[in-house]
Amino acid sequence: MATTRMKEQIGKWDRAVIAAKLSAIAYMNEKPAITAAKKLGFSWVKLISRDGAEVLVAKDRNDLWFAFRGTEPSKLNDVMADLNVIKQAAVAGGKVHGGFQKEVNDLWMDVLAEIEHNDQLKVRKDVYMTGHSLGAAMATIAATRYQPHELFTFGSPRVGGPKFIRHIKCPHYRFMNNNDIVCRIPPAWLGFRHHGEMIYFDRNGEKRLKPTWSDLFYGVLSSWKRFKFFDGIVDHGMPNYVKAIGRLSRKEK
Repeated sequence: MATTRMKEQIGKWDRAVIAAKLSAIAYMNEKPAITAAKKLGFSWVKLISRDGAEVLVAKDRNDLWFAFRGTEPSKLNDVMADLNVIKQAAVAGGKVHGGFQKEVNDLWMDVLAEIEHNDQLKVRKDVYMTGHSLGAAMATIAATRYQPHELFTFGSPRVGGPKFIRHIKCPHYRFMNNNDIVCRIPPAWLGFRHHGEMIYFDRNGEKRLKPTWSDLFYGVLSSWKRFKFFDGIVDHGMPNYVKAIGRLSRKEK
């Protein structure tokens, strides 16, 4: 019989799969996104969009998920958010990336309305937050304003300073795929820090404790052999995370 800890671990990886799929779905247009999320088993789905910032809200009988949409290079609002590396005072305290915080601010009243509605239920749903790239940064900031049960982020940039990240109190699983370049920006020497338990996938998509120089090098070499010369960008793609996490979840069962 599985121990309680084993059951909790299995549940975590199952939720990581859901988080990864919702983060990918968040990139879709509204109708396809709602259809795809309902196929995952969510009975109520809504895509909120404000000034280019977007979050997918999905509910089932027990859970309430917020999946923040990542960077879309074709949208000026997203590009400007990524480039605005000037730190600002965070709502929760400390300093945070100004562009990322603006994206959250645009959506926050809508997110808060969903949270407050959930808090008024006789039996409240468990709240989870997730996102990829810019969406990962947004989910991290949102988790300082309302503590979810768990936070799942994929290909996340550094979001804020040391004081800011201390305001994240929930379990945070931060996934990094091999040479994902976004995980290395903004640079630490500008005062930005990562948060959470890093779960690293090597060049073969296998879970490892941490990156090694040899793995990073052979990851680039392998990419070049496939005529993909921007390995750090290729590794950032959300499909890579969905595939690796699906494999990991099956192994942990």
